[in-house]
Amino acid sequence: MSTNAMSKTKPAFVDTLKLHGYVDSYGNLKLGNTALTELPENYIVKGFLDIEGSEIIRLPNTLTITGHLNAAHSKLTTLPKIDVGGYINLTGSKLKVLPAGLTVKGDLSLVNTPIRALPRRLNVKGNLFLTNTKVKQLPPDLQVGGDIYMRNTEITNVPENVPENVRIGGRLYR
Repeated sequence: MSTNAMSKTKPAFVDTLKLHGYVDSYGNLKLGNTALTELPENYIVKGFLDIEGSEIIRLPNTLTITGHLNAAHSKLTTLPKIDVGGYINLTGSKLKVLPAGLTVKGDLSLVNTPIRALPRRLNVKGNLFLTNTKVKQLPPDLQVGGDIYMRNTEITNVPENVPENVRIGGRLYR
């Protein structure tokens, strides 16, 4: 707890979230209709984090999410290399950049984002959704456990499934 100038106790970030009903009994955090623009450093979400349509403009580098991240239609332009336990949905967000070496333990949706390139060493355990993006090529060390959906992109060449290069476990949908 911290103290303000009036010597009254001010609730901590987590207490404030619980007070307003944003954290449920499973540890899921829903911030879609809040005025918050960022989360504190070293924050752990013990469920999923839903910031769909929120005013949040950045996520801290030290954020941990044990469930999935729903940042669809958010104002995020970048995503730090954070630990997320499930899928990451960035559909319709302002996302332009992903970090190199990002591992996604579920699906990754970049549908309808302004992203132009995928990072090196991107590892998606589920499906990769690139529909309606400006991505022109797949990185040579991309790993996708499921399918890749790349309709309405400028991708014309897909590297071969060679052990030291791109690995795609599913199908390509153009």
